[in-house]
Amino acid sequence: MKMPEVTRREFLKIAGISGAGILGNGILVKTAKALAGKPIPTEGPSENGKWIPSCCHMCGGTTGIMCQVVDGRLARIKPNNHNPIGFTNISDDFFANIQKEGAVICPKGNAGIMALYDPDRVKQPLRRTNPEKGIGVDPRWKAISWEEAYGEITARLKALRDAGEAHKLLWFSEDHCFTHIQDDFCKLFGSPNYSMHSSNCDAGRKASFKILMGDERPLIDAINSKYMLIFGWNPLSATKFSHLPRIITRGIERGARLVIVDPNFSYTASKAHEWVPIRPGTDGALALAMAHVILRDGLQDQPFIDEWTAGFEEFKKYVSDKTPAWAEEITTIPAERIERLAREFATTKPALVDVWSGAHHTNGVYAGWAIGALAALTGNIEKPGTLLSPEKKGNKHVEVDAPKISYPRFDEGKERFPYFHKSGVYPEMMNRLAKGEGPYQPKMAMVIFQNLLMEVVGTKTVEEALKKLEFIVVVDTMMSETAEFADIVIPGTTYLERYDLNTHWVTWPVVGLRQPVVKPLFGQPTEYEFVCELGRRLGLKEGNGNDIFWTGRMSGQRIEDKTKWYEEFLSKELKEGEPKITLEELKALPGATWVSTKGTRYNKHLDVIPEEKLADAITEGNLIFSKKEDGSKDKQIGMLKPDGTAVRGFFTPSGKLELYAAKHVDKKDAEGNPLQPLPVYEPRKWQPSTEYPLFLINWKEASQTHSRTQNNAFLAELKVTDGLRINTKTAAKLGIRNGDWVWAESPYGKVKAKAELTEGIHPEVVGTQHGWGHWAMGKIAKGRGAHTGFLAKTIACPLSGQSLNKEICVRVYRV
Repeated sequence: MKMPEVTRREFLKIAGISGAGILGNGILVKTAKALAGKPIPTEGPSENGKWIPSCCHMCGGTTGIMCQVVDGRLARIKPNNHNPIGFTNISDDFFANIQKEGAVICPKGNAGIMALYDPDRVKQPLRRTNPEKGIGVDPRWKAISWEEAYGEITARLKALRDAGEAHKLLWFSEDHCFTHIQDDFCKLFGSPNYSMHSSNCDAGRKASFKILMGDERPLIDAINSKYMLIFGWNPLSATKFSHLPRIITRGIERGARLVIVDPNFSYTASKAHEWVPIRPGTDGALALAMAHVILRDGLQDQPFIDEWTAGFEEFKKYVSDKTPAWAEEITTIPAERIERLAREFATTKPALVDVWSGAHHTNGVYAGWAIGALAALTGNIEKPGTLLSPEKKGNKHVEVDAPKISYPRFDEGKERFPYFHKSGVYPEMMNRLAKGEGPYQPKMAMVIFQNLLMEVVGTKTVEEALKKLEFIVVVDTMMSETAEFADIVIPGTTYLERYDLNTHWVTWPVVGLRQPVVKPLFGQPTEYEFVCELGRRLGLKEGNGNDIFWTGRMSGQRIEDKTKWYEEFLSKELKEGEPKITLEELKALPGATWVSTKGTRYNKHLDVIPEEKLADAITEGNLIFSKKEDGSKDKQIGMLKPDGTAVRGFFTPSGKLELYAAKHVDKKDAEGNPLQPLPVYEPRKWQPSTEYPLFLINWKEASQTHSRTQNNAFLAELKVTDGLRINTKTAAKLGIRNGDWVWAESPYGKVKAKAELTEGIHPEVVGTQHGWGHWAMGKIAKGRGAHTGFLAKTIACPLSGQSLNKEICVRVYRV
């Protein structure tokens, strides 16, 4: 097939975007000109080239995709109908309707081609020649060879290890890509400091539901629900999973009522039956007042409570004075509205309630627990149309035989945060680095596909922290703000150039393959090949002497080719996990997706544990645990009911849903405060003041992912920046008109933004979409919008370690 020179029209066709005139003559024209003369194919019928199934990674949703490749270049991305993540999270819905309706991908997924062909990508290894570091400081890059890059990085790592300072290596990574090999490397190298993105995302929500039901990430069965009450989440636009808009709208079409509780009139709120604007950080008070009404009026599911909850009487006593009038003063929501919402939720079955980023406050874990308690009180857990624990069984990480590391993590998260998540506590690490505190001072950091300066709250603290490190390596596709602090930058790969296994966030076991659809554009190694090469050069071995970065996991033979070595690595995980197949067998499945025939199962807490499983288990009190190979206690697998029946139950200390957590008694959080055994409401720490009278929040939308896609040309045509939303009445008091340039200022800094006046935000609140305000990244991203990290304090949730990027107060005034 002849490869034509690219024109703007062809450029738009490649993206699968129609109606080119709508997009105007902006960024896409400039990008098309930048690519002029390069051989990008026009879209052709499927017989031209080949279609390769894979999984998206424009965000962490991992939607199934089909990629059309012509003459070695990607021409088009479309949804993969064999993968349910782009359609639904319920098996019956998938098997019955996928062929009639077809899967979807969001705007970010459609724009993936421009992540691959971004002209601003890092193309070769670079070494810093300017020893000074700081925001706005020119690194004075010098291009170096791969051998120079590997040599210097290996020498730095070896020096640390030889000096007995392996623990002084910090390692930061994204949480959906090749995490297992990075974790293996850190353990074998001797560093306890492997951290990943989850700490900045939903560690708070994980803690809330861990307390309540022993499951960190329950999922909503929206398509079968009749009432959806959602706190602080924008699922129709901030599409964590691309099936969310479909299952929620299908639920509405089937008669469900959607209520959104959010200070901001989000896109989801605009499609809801009711928007409830709430004062930030008061979600827990609303939930407790609703619980008060439900119990006062006898609307609870008492038989379910009696059998499947712990601490009901303590909880009932606690909420006895949490009246709607009490909550009105805290939340600004009228008491009569709280009464109505409580009655609607309790009397409409089935109903679901959920919270996501609304938990990004110092009181967020308790708030999330209180919100989840509404589901427990009404029996809306593990039934169709409610909250479900997903059976997320996929590939299994085969742990390496590594010596025990005697040093604690630098953040001491396990010791200090009662609901520490393995992803680490980023704000704690940045604070300690900047202040020279902690059990030791790290010397080196490896940063893979993470932009710490844009992701971690308190940008100036992060700047000071990074300046304290002796050596930083950044692996990324773009010259991010954090990359500008690196001593060596390694060109990364996009998801279209590499492998990953994705155990999808649906309610039954599904594994999708992400595989290379094109070769890495600049001949660079993939990230897992890069880590493997470092392991080989350092001679890292398992405790049993196994040369792990040379030895194939399946064949046991020495493998020179690092890609083939990693393919065996993935095959081993598939064989040891639920699929029991090899990588090649997964590739051969329709859509390169393994879909369990077991399907979605409800009421899993009622599962009776088989006798043969009980025979090889350990019972302690009413709880049942599996055994490790050495005979010691392993994971909780069930509970004994009063009649002696062994059932799965819930994986909590009581085996039930916990409205009162007895294990919290006499425990403390990371700040030394008593750990509360009830989902109490206490005001968040940072409150508006006379000097800084407004809450500032941020949110996510379908047009961007966090802070990492703002240089994407296609997405920039959808939305090139974001202003600062201000309530019209608030703006009038401040003398601010629509379109005025304003300063938002906190005790930690100030940022400039364009005022967007609206009735769609709480009068005490201003806000903007998260991720804008780059001063690096690329030509498109740079200088657009405001980065709210400059306004934030570097703080973490004292229970979970969640980075709290919504706990900010500001004053706003005209420039």
